[in-house]
Amino acid sequence: MKTLKLFLLTLICISLFSFSRGRDEKYQCLPCGRDCDKAVFDKPGECTHCHMKLVKSATITFKSVKPTSICDYIKSNPKAILLDVRTKDEFDGKTDPNFGTLKNAINIPIQQLDERFSELDKYKSQTIVVYCSHSHRSPQAAYLLSQKGFKNIINMSGGMSEVTNKDCKK
Repeated sequence: MKTLKLFLLTLICISLFSFSRGRDEKYQCLPCGRDCDKAVFDKPGECTHCHMKLVKSATITFKSVKPTSICDYIKSNPKAILLDVRTKDEFDGKTDPNFGTLKNAINIPIQQLDERFSELDKYKSQTIVVYCSHSHRSPQAAYLLSQKGFKNIINMSGGMSEVTNKDCKK
């Protein structure tokens, strides 16, 4: 009888812990590079600002680097993989404005990222710096990479439109 009471009490405690833990979870919009990325919500759904899907805050694990320090970052991390998620025309400088691109960057447009993850598998344990023009697409790509098991993802906040140092540009 004593064992049964202890067992039931343990089940109740576990249930209460699980229930309260679920209520404490916070959600943010799937990173879109806008100010609403910092907004916090109490339940899943859709961001009221950008209408992106809300994801658990704890799943947003990538770091950021500023465009003003990207060349220094690349110099001190020469093995970092640079992933440009802009369109091929943007990457090739065929659009106006032309923000240029980083030397040795790989171009996989965000629209194709889902079907081209396998091209990045060999870099899964390396640092990958993701960027675009204004940092609207790159945070989403950084999030998607982290969800696919890539551990060292860095988003260049602000994008190529804010890179003033030409030392690391093509």
